[in-house]
Amino acid sequence: MVKNDIWDVLSGKESSALARLNNKLDATLAEQARLEQKISDIELYIEEYAERIRCNESERANFQMMHQSMKLIGQLNDAKAQLQQVHAELEQSVGLQRKKITHHEMERLKYRKLSERQAEKASAALDKRETSVGDAAAIQQFGRVALGR
Repeated sequence: MVKNDIWDVLSGKESSALARLNNKLDATLAEQARLEQKISDIELYIEEYAERIRCNESERANFQMMHQSMKLIGQLNDAKAQLQQVHAELEQSVGLQRKKITHHEMERLKYRKLSERQAEKASAALDKRETSVGDAAAIQQFGRVALGR
């Protein structure tokens, strides 16, 4: 296998790894957005139940209903805290994935650069050979013309 092909293969592997990492990052970001929406919904529910409690306090309503609303608010706060923890973990995961993506991009660029250098060397060597053959043919032609006179 030619050295240039090796660098192209390695660059292709890095591109493949980048595609997988970018897909994983997109999925993680989508999950993070979904969690943010759930947290927002929970905050709305908490506000609704808190508003019910405030309305019931002014009317001196049923204490059992107020107790139930407070219990639901507590459960919603617990669920919100758990979702926020998962969200924070996803944020860390996003950071790690971005670091990996950056690493693979750098590796891919390195392999592309090496491939380009190898191709330039091969092209320069080919040009040198063509020039040498042309020079040899010109010298031979010159020799024939000079001897023929």
